[in-house]
Amino acid sequence: MIEPPADADAPTSPSALPAPAPGTAPLRGAAGASFFDRFTERQMALLVILFGLALYIPLAGSFGFYDPWESHYSEVARQMMQRQDYISLWWPGAPIDADHFWSKPVLSFWIMSLSMTLFGLGGHLAPGTMALSTRAEWAARLPFCLLGVLGVYAVYLCVSRFVSRRAGVIAAVATATSPLYSLVARQAMTDMAFVGPMTMALALGALALFDDEDATLERREVSLRVAGLGRRTLSWPHDPLFYVAIGLFTVAALPQLVVNSIQLVWHLPVSRGLAIPGVVVMLPYFVGFVAFLLLSARVRYRAPLYLFIAATLCGLATLAKGIAGLGLPVLVFLAYLGFTWNWKRLSRAQLLYGVLVALLAVAVVAVPWHQAMLVLHGKPFWDELYGDNHWRRLVVGRHGDRGTFEYFLRELGYATLPWIALAPSALAYAVMRPVRDVRRQGIVWFGAIWFVAAYTLVSLSVTKFHHYILPALPGLAIAIGCFLDDLLERRATAPAAAAALVGLPLLALVVVDLAAVPKNAQHFIWLFSYDYINAPAGRPWPPALDFGPWLISFAVLFGIATLALGVRRLQRGAALGLCLAAVAFTYFLLDGYMMKVTPYWTQKNLIATYYKLRMSPDEHLLVWQMYWRGENFYTQNEIFEGPTAERTVFLGDKNVENLKAWMAKHRGHRAFFVVERSRWSQLEGLVPPETKASLHIVDESNMKFCLAQIQL
Repeated sequence: MIEPPADADAPTSPSALPAPAPGTAPLRGAAGASFFDRFTERQMALLVILFGLALYIPLAGSFGFYDPWESHYSEVARQMMQRQDYISLWWPGAPIDADHFWSKPVLSFWIMSLSMTLFGLGGHLAPGTMALSTRAEWAARLPFCLLGVLGVYAVYLCVSRFVSRRAGVIAAVATATSPLYSLVARQAMTDMAFVGPMTMALALGALALFDDEDATLERREVSLRVAGLGRRTLSWPHDPLFYVAIGLFTVAALPQLVVNSIQLVWHLPVSRGLAIPGVVVMLPYFVGFVAFLLLSARVRYRAPLYLFIAATLCGLATLAKGIAGLGLPVLVFLAYLGFTWNWKRLSRAQLLYGVLVALLAVAVVAVPWHQAMLVLHGKPFWDELYGDNHWRRLVVGRHGDRGTFEYFLRELGYATLPWIALAPSALAYAVMRPVRDVRRQGIVWFGAIWFVAAYTLVSLSVTKFHHYILPALPGLAIAIGCFLDDLLERRATAPAAAAALVGLPLLALVVVDLAAVPKNAQHFIWLFSYDYINAPAGRPWPPALDFGPWLISFAVLFGIATLALGVRRLQRGAALGLCLAAVAFTYFLLDGYMMKVTPYWTQKNLIATYYKLRMSPDEHLLVWQMYWRGENFYTQNEIFEGPTAERTVFLGDKNVENLKAWMAKHRGHRAFFVVERSRWSQLEGLVPPETKASLHIVDESNMKFCLAQIQL
């Protein structure tokens, strides 16, 4: 029996009109079909995904890692691969720290280590392999590029379903070309492993909540004879969405349960040292795994299946970044339902049942690793991950910036260039413009509430970094895509003129801030690297890196396109021009700007030079007073592993005495130094006086570090 929509006549219902059948074009307004409506849904999905791949993949691995996050996380993943330990996270290499890494959950390191293995970086490698090839960068960054594409497609999916394909494409382009989103998609850091799955989870949650297509699903039945129970009949929904939900859940949950069962042993603190094997510890999750399969087979509608996929993705997002992986999607939907007061929608199509089963899926995916870590490392692990890096960052403050609600306003300008020009009007449109099509109204509100909820959440955190605003960007892009689509459909000029009046000064302010002096262009780097914490005024900027003319030229294009939106006969061309200019700017940013500035930031080139110059492993690389992790990853931790007396990392207590003792012990050998430029004069005073004449810089291509050699 098909359940009727509980709120078909409610004005706040986001989809009172029937949804389009799969593979067909969405319903359009009076303006008629757009160019994109001539394609099937499968073709459109493929085009959006290929667009994302073409934007992010080229040259993604062609430049070195940025300290401290990329090289930091890559070393944790390399340790996982080298040790074949897929539970604990290790980070050896600094005398001032323990050798574990507990500040982030595990997902990013799983996918990076798996990718490194596929790229042939597992097992024993020749010295310098990481520094002398680009395989490490390709292996580490490629998974995050793909997760970035996942988020782009998610935005298209929900907007095209309930508004129009044109709105979906514009929203996807706005997401993909926002500088913060595109730069983080190219970085081997944990944030896209959180935002990509979370964005798709929110998109699928929107499909489950908004879609009124409640036809019952076809079922398949199998009759089995069970010993002692007689003949039993199993049935399940015979629908591709069901198989996707079960397949994704299985891939996300089962491998980690098997690994935990094999690698985990729980040694209880009793007199005889009782040890419980991992399979016993994981038994409740195996039961939960089977229970989810059985309960999910009972659904009769598609809506719960969307929730099951979303739940698995929320579990993965939790394994990537912590409780925000589930907390932020829940917050967005609660805020939406609270704003529209449309709780009746949860009573349709087994949605409440789907929510309960979805919570089971989240637990089975996200909890086992946490329990395995508690078994192995106890309360100190929990205190560091959730006490220090969650609670303390949120309410007390930790390493990072401080600020209030306005902290992210400036960063939004850089993060959403050129879309910052339309952002104020798009948000105002979401609140003020009455829309007769309640499907459109629902998704516009959804995008705006997504943005506001995420912005509010990160603003409430006492600790702030520029990239914390990333989860809010897809919601803003949805609002912008719907706003532009509405302008084009109604051929409205007054709202477009008002948008230009408000947005162009913002655009000019952002570009002037970026291009006033060449050094200001490093604001783009600060979107993904917290170098601004250590150097608030910025690093020295080479005269060759003057991007001012490029930035001003793009700003002119953005401004012309924004102004042209106010001219009725130019609107469609203006919208297309704005999208194309944004895509061109993203290529410039990812494959032009990044390629030119990276040699001045990454340690890769310096350490590659060391491996090219050294004649034998006896010519060691000495790392003094550095804590950046590029020196660990690119040397494959040669500087730290091995006998303690032979370690060449000098940091923390007695670092000067230990350095002098090492040099005295290795007289007669050539050695190399990686050192911060600001410490060069100190280093000159530490080397033996008779060797000072031989100390000289051999690579100073980096703005922060230099490579030197000495004949001891």
